[in-house]
Amino acid sequence: WGPGSSFTFVPVGAALNEKKVTLETPIFCENGPWRYGGRFLHDHKYYGEIPVQDVLVKSSNIGAAKIALMLGEEKFFEYICRFGFGQRTGIELPGEIGGLLHAPRTWSAIDITRIPMGHGVAVTPLQMVMAMATIANGGKLLAPRIVKSIVDEHGKVIGQSEPTFVRQVISPEAAARVARALGGVVTNRGTAVEAAVPGYTVWGKTGT
Repeated sequence: WGPGSSFTFVPVGAALNEKKVTLETPIFCENGPWRYGGRFLHDHKYYGEIPVQDVLVKSSNIGAAKIALMLGEEKFFEYICRFGFGQRTGIELPGEIGGLLHAPRTWSAIDITRIPMGHGVAVTPLQMVMAMATIANGGKLLAPRIVKSIVDEHGKVIGQSEPTFVRQVISPEAAARVARALGGVVTNRGTAVEAAVPGYTVWGKTGT
């Protein structure tokens, strides 16, 4: 599954964690197509200078690409892996695959600008859920489980799965900032206003 723009929280989270940007850092999105590596990159709407937060809120491909360029190929790839992409999760189900993620040495000249918007990479839905849950869990990646507990015929719990910590992907502070930006996606400024649920705090990311 190609994640599309739903993948853009990865470069944003990485750049926030590396202190390359803040949510307020302005990113110039070219007011139209942007030529890089001999090819044009487009946004679904034309944007000028927007803050990093709005790269997520407004789903700017160009903004995400420029943030990834600030990180560089190796560092960006490191964070993709840290979020759990390109590797099996270890879920207790047969036939799991690790998705598709190529090492930077095989990237083309434009891959650094296309992978941030979810092109040139394939992920499983479970990997995406885990990565998004990492943001909700304060930057902690937890191993997924199918079974919460096992009970006997009398309803007594005889076995229970405890949360298994895998690694700290980004800092709690960086995770909170990403979450704040993702919350803007479902507001009247974002690309998923119909996903808002009255009475609940909702955040997410659109993708095509």
